[in-house]
Amino acid sequence: MKKLEELIYSVKYLPQTLYFGSVGLLGYDIYYYVVNEVDFLNSYIRIAIGFVFILMTGFALKDNKKKK
Repeated sequence: MKKLEELIYSVKYLPQTLYFGSVGLLGYDIYYYVVNEVDFLNSYIRIAIGFVFILMTGFALKDNKKKK
C-alpha cells in the first residue's frame, strides 16, 4: 500500500484528479439514475470508482493526521 501511495503522490495532479474525478462520476451516476431511472455506470465500474474514492479519502486522512 505504501508503494501505491508513493506512486500516486509522485505525479503532480494525480491525487486531486483521482479524488474529484471519482466524486464527480459517482455524483453524476446518482443524478442520472434519479432523472432517467437508468444506470449511467456499470456496477463493476461503480465499485472500482468507489474503491478509488475510499482509498484517496484514506490517504488524505492519513496525511492530515501525520501533519498534526
